[in-house]
Amino acid sequence: MSNIFKKIVFLSFLIPVLTQAQDQDVIIRVVQDDESSRLDNFETNLLLKRSGFKFQILLNNVEGVYVFASIRDSVYRFTETSPIRDFEYLNLLELRDGDKNNSNKELNLSETGWSYWFYKDSAEWHSFNRKSVGMAERGNVCTKVIKQFFDVPTNKVLKMRNMDAPLYLYFVAVKEYDKDGKPLTELMRRKVRIQWTDDD
Repeated sequence: MSNIFKKIVFLSFLIPVLTQAQDQDVIIRVVQDDESSRLDNFETNLLLKRSGFKFQILLNNVEGVYVFASIRDSVYRFTETSPIRDFEYLNLLELRDGDKNNSNKELNLSETGWSYWFYKDSAEWHSFNRKSVGMAERGNVCTKVIKQFFDVPTNKVLKMRNMDAPLYLYFVAVKEYDKDGKPLTELMRRKVRIQWTDDD
């Protein structure tokens, strides 16, 4: 009887630990100089200088996050609850990522495709800086530095100092995939509008 009781007590402690370990979470910060903005709300408006900035993304039991970036506000019109067009085909709409290990420090701009920023220890390359910060059971904090933009339709690099139009970003993390890798349900979504200032 005492052995059964011990097993019950052990399982009662183990189950919350396992549940916590399997919790999925994505937290996104936009950082420039000493200023950091955490995207806690669905919609965020930011004012940044025309100089380098970075995204710091905590991935906990999530491989990556889809990112739609454009100087037009088409996808930005999605509300907090409206269906995302072609959500189940996000993996088929992925843009070719030439910024392996964030070596070019650039952000893809497109009206038709999504970037997929991912991190896997076992991968030969990923979308972030080579070094991530492990947070034990909380996951990994990955950094994506942006110093220029790559306009996918024209295949041209756009310098940040020449940016006048606002930058619209839409982040989507997938909670569940089917057996064929097709997205089924969302974990989170965030949208950000970045406007530019010449102030120091």
